[in-house]
Amino acid sequence: MKTRLLLLLSFICFACQRQPLPGDGGQLTVDLSGMAATKAITSANSAEMQVNSLNLYVFDANGMLDLAHACTSEELTARQAVMEVKTGQKTIYALANFQGTPLAEANACATCTELEQVAFALGDNRPDGLLMTAQANATVASGSGGSATLELTRPVARVALGSVTNSLPAPYGTVRVLRAFLCNVVGNQNVSGSAAPSAWLNRNATPDNVAGHVIGKEGYAAQEPALTYASLDQDVTMGSTHTFSQKYFYAFPNALTNPNNGFNASFTPTATVLMVVVQIRNVPYYYPVPLIRTLERNKDYKVDLTLIGLGNTEDNPFDKIEKANLSAQVRVSDWTDGAIYTESL
Repeated sequence: MKTRLLLLLSFICFACQRQPLPGDGGQLTVDLSGMAATKAITSANSAEMQVNSLNLYVFDANGMLDLAHACTSEELTARQAVMEVKTGQKTIYALANFQGTPLAEANACATCTELEQVAFALGDNRPDGLLMTAQANATVASGSGGSATLELTRPVARVALGSVTNSLPAPYGTVRVLRAFLCNVVGNQNVSGSAAPSAWLNRNATPDNVAGHVIGKEGYAAQEPALTYASLDQDVTMGSTHTFSQKYFYAFPNALTNPNNGFNASFTPTATVLMVVVQIRNVPYYYPVPLIRTLERNKDYKVDLTLIGLGNTEDNPFDKIEKANLSAQVRVSDWTDGAIYTESL
């Protein structure tokens, strides 16, 4: 009897070692994707994928914070982080290139819901450090641990000026593309991407929604110019096409699809608009291109223009432009390096 009891106790102890009780810790391995191939910025595309800093947040099945982890440079190089966490179902968030107030607020969150509501502005992005987020789920078990792959994506959309073709009547001769900028840009968002638009930049082609204060005129600068404005000064001869290289603009998603209908003193939000300013016979003309399909995060919108007639004058730059004066093609694709544009709007 004593021998049988000892054997039973030995079996129980062995079972305890092989099957740890719930709540024991385990290793969570997080693999990272969506980053630039190297830390060297060689082009605008690689700069847009640049990860200068990365913070990971692990939440349990009840949405409570298990762990907040700032990745080391070694982990960024390896594109992998291994963390000790409690076992069970996990939700993992990654925030790349966050700093200042948004990062401080994220680090103060105790729940997944709080983190998802952390707000940030368009100006928190930098062309060499665009904000990126990722979310994934995993199950962590004792012994075997758990793993997840986080694919970083940008909360902004990218608008690219592709080309301008000069098809104006011959007497107008060579024209000069002076500048381009985004109008009616959504300027606020949150980690989950659910924030309702509440801040609008470059309203009605002005920095302050005041008639006559046209961006680029008499020192009126665009809001967040590093993201929404480009000075071009490019001549395009009669009958020719100039293709612009890496002229990119950035905006948060805009679900509105109504086109611009001229200046409105009591600002009414509309679709985001790419404004191209062309000097013809020493007079600036304005060609607004409304992005009338939903502007989505992490999508690329390439705009090609053919100038057929004169655009809007400076006193009414935001008026709806007639198709007889401008042919515009907007092509959308996933925002990836070397993306192929397949959908025409």
